Amino acid sequence: MKIESFELERIQSIYENSVDVNLTESGIEPMSLKELMSESELEELVNIPMGYGYTQGSPELREKISSLYKGFDYKNVLVTSGSSEAIFLTALLMLSEGDELIMMTPNYLSINGIAKSIGAEVSFIALEEDLGWSLDLDKLRNLVSKKTKLISLCNPNNPTGSIMQTPDMEEVVRIADSVGAYIHSDEIYIGSELSNSMTTSFQNLYKKTIVTSGLSKTFANPGIRIGWLATQEDLVEECWGIKDYTTVASSILSQHIACKVLEPQIIKKIKARARELLLGNLQVFEEWIIPYSNFLSYVPPEAGGFVYVRYNMKINSSDLIHNLRENESVFIVPGDSFGMDGYFRVGLGSKAKTFKRGLNLISKGFSRIFPKTF
Repeated sequence: MKIESFELERIQSIYENSVDVNLTESGIEPMSLKELMSESELEELVNIPMGYGYTQGSPELREKISSLYKGFDYKNVLVTSGSSEAIFLTALLMLSEGDELIMMTPNYLSINGIAKSIGAEVSFIALEEDLGWSLDLDKLRNLVSKKTKLISLCNPNNPTGSIMQTPDMEEVVRIADSVGAYIHSDEIYIGSELSNSMTTSFQNLYKKTIVTSGLSKTFANPGIRIGWLATQEDLVEECWGIKDYTTVASSILSQHIACKVLEPQIIKKIKARARELLLGNLQVFEEWIIPYSNFLSYVPPEAGGFVYVRYNMKINSSDLIHNLRENESVFIVPGDSFGMDGYFRVGLGSKAKTFKRGLNLISKGFSRIFPKTF
């Protein structure tokens, strides 16, 4: 089993800690333990015995996660080491050689590389920018076949920030059901909506859904590496068996912290913090892009910690972002990493001062790279 390089994570791993301003992150400015816990709770944390705990996740944590989904209890949840492991386990469980995976683009492409390593066939369906980054359902209907085993979606979408509306989701379900396919729904950006609305989970609509999510993005706790998959109980059991080959168990300390993060009053506080930060930085971005309106365009995001920008300069997106990284020490994500050249993604989740500095460095780089344009 040979897995191709996952380009997005590879370039972030190599470069994100070597630049002055990193705007590649898609989540919210991370919180500290002192922001989450009282002194007595911190004292309780340091006195926890450092054992394995429950390898499938503690019952308390699984129950808290299951409360996010209609009709689920703790038996419908497997705790993983970040949502990336949840996606990995989903692919290993659902796909075999010769099966077909259909996934939308642009997208976070980790399941693509895993599927190919298994020997599955991967087909892509592009979101339509002219339709507000929505899915062309007729194209999906014509693409599925009896060999389609899994349809992988990201909702809210990374990198566009678009949200699939419930009627479209219901049609995706009908299309999947027509060929007996499962739906993998990456829902890690639920909770980062810029309005007061809440994105519907595919789990509410279709029994044959595997939801993957975690605490790294909206919940601003990437460092504790807590993710999960939520699905039918029998599939949870099978994925738990595969997990014996991967991380075995998630950190017992991280699980304890995650239980605190998922307390209702803390969820409310975290979501309010995220929305305030994202809306403030989005307003700054909207003002920054005005002078570049002849060269840059974007569809305003509905959710997520980022904005996806189209440009019409004659340069490859990876070449552009590495030029900016090497010369201005600012780092953004190329559209190449999402299967779509001619775009770049700017993270909105940094502190306001850092975000403004990053945009100024991008402006400086544009003036240097395209002196006759800017």
